[in-house]
Amino acid sequence: MKENKRSASFWFLSGVLVSTTGILAFMNLEEWCSISVLQRKTGYPFGGEGPTPYYYTTPDLYATVSLVWGILFSAAMAFGIGTIVKKSLAGLITALGITMLLAVSLVAHGTIE
Repeated sequence: MKENKRSASFWFLSGVLVSTTGILAFMNLEEWCSISVLQRKTGYPFGGEGPTPYYYTTPDLYATVSLVWGILFSAAMAFGIGTIVKKSLAGLITALGITMLLAVSLVAHGTIE
């Protein structure tokens, strides 16, 4: 019975990890693709209109910042999937910690003007 509870929590945490890193990686890579590849730049406050983070100065800077965050979250997702495949609870907890640290950093980074 105890093993079943551990297994259920392992798979629940695995789902949380993959969902969180996957969504954040997708959102950032989609922004990079939209700005850098597809050249869709309307609707963004580029040029520092109002209180915006520093990386809204130019479309290229914004795209680069989005790409970096997308790569970081993709790497966290790959690490997490590796720990899931190995069924390593310690690795999964480490991956969740890294993901939480990245998410907090992403939010904090967005407040730098």
